[in-house]
Amino acid sequence: MMRRAMGLMRRLLPGDARGENAPAVAVFRGLGAAADLIAGRSLRRRIRGALGLGTWPVVSGTYAVGDPTATIAICCLTSDDLIRPLARLPGVAIAGRVQTPNLGIEKIVWNVTANPSIRFLLLCGKESAIFHPGQALESLFQNGVTASRRIVAAVGHLPVLSQVSLARIEAFRRQVELVDRIGETDLTRLAGEVRVLAARAVEPSEVGDNHRDDPSASEEHPGGSESHAIAVIRPGGKREPLAYDPKGFFVIDLDRGRREIICRHFLPDNAPAHEMRGRSAETMLLGLLREGLISQLSHAGYLGAELAKAETALRLGLHYEQDRPLRSSGN
Repeated sequence: MMRRAMGLMRRLLPGDARGENAPAVAVFRGLGAAADLIAGRSLRRRIRGALGLGTWPVVSGTYAVGDPTATIAICCLTSDDLIRPLARLPGVAIAGRVQTPNLGIEKIVWNVTANPSIRFLLLCGKESAIFHPGQALESLFQNGVTASRRIVAAVGHLPVLSQVSLARIEAFRRQVELVDRIGETDLTRLAGEVRVLAARAVEPSEVGDNHRDDPSASEEHPGGSESHAIAVIRPGGKREPLAYDPKGFFVIDLDRGRREIICRHFLPDNAPAHEMRGRSAETMLLGLLREGLISQLSHAGYLGAELAKAETALRLGLHYEQDRPLRSSGN
């Protein structure tokens, strides 16, 4: 699904001179946030924090948590079937997958640096023949990044860690030792590797302790200089009218009898143009992008959030009204 969607984004949104598609990556960030809303992950992290249960891992992803005090993190690349068996092994803190050399690696950096107990990153499973995140991780440890946070010598699509500071990237490289077993999918051999690494475990150092904050909170200066504080900005602002997008606007509703989301597209002159029905916010947004009905990233982000709300309302039996908060159907 990720491979098809990224290919679609590459066709719909033009790349730069290098053939790389930063706008597509930005859209996928929005889709990831929408997926978090649907799955309730962000809310669960806040509830756990309020109850004093801890908030690690600090960013969402496709992973399974083992023993958070253990010393080994495992990246299974694209081999999803390895995640849960490996996470259950003694000595493993977390096991998960990564598919892209930008968003995926950023999440690894955040979650590893937020847990100073982790001392090893075991890289295994099947490499993506398109995005090469395993090769990008190897290059990150061997060569580091440029001032613009591009992974030196990485060959995958847009290997830029734009949401992580230089200071955090260097803390990540110091904190863990990369153990490269790319291509290995045999659970018995990987379990043996985990036993060897667990036996080498050392006491947690102070590396990473200064990075246990939530990534939505303060971060070091993007240029990596700790003498500069990041500017604090507040949420909110004026929403542009729906007709601002020259492609038109959308009206979203629910058909509860058929358990479907209805998304109707109108042209700027209010003339009806298209109707889409579905049950998944992600697939519906991708369909709108595929048809070229959205021309601005801000509009795509707005629609992603509204479709996610509609899907949540459909699943949980809540009342949905576009541009209004979700509420109990009895209210």
